[in-house]
Amino acid sequence: MSPTNTAITQIIKAMQADAEEIMNLTDLAAGDMGEGRRNSAIGALCPLDTHLERLSSLLAAVRALHRVQPL
Repeated sequence: MSPTNTAITQIIKAMQADAEEIMNLTDLAAGDMGEGRRNSAIGALCPLDTHLERLSSLLAAVRALHRVQPL
């Protein structure tokens, strides 16, 4: 596997971990709303910004790597 493919694979694995955390936080917020705890639900969503920003950065990195060395 080329170094570029290895880097892209590792970035995608990091993206998967962030996506899983996003789903966990979203599920937590949905559970809180189901129990009528709106403030808790909003609190559960607060850390999403960090994960979404990281996903966006990782996506930009993958695109940049692909532009430099397309298949």
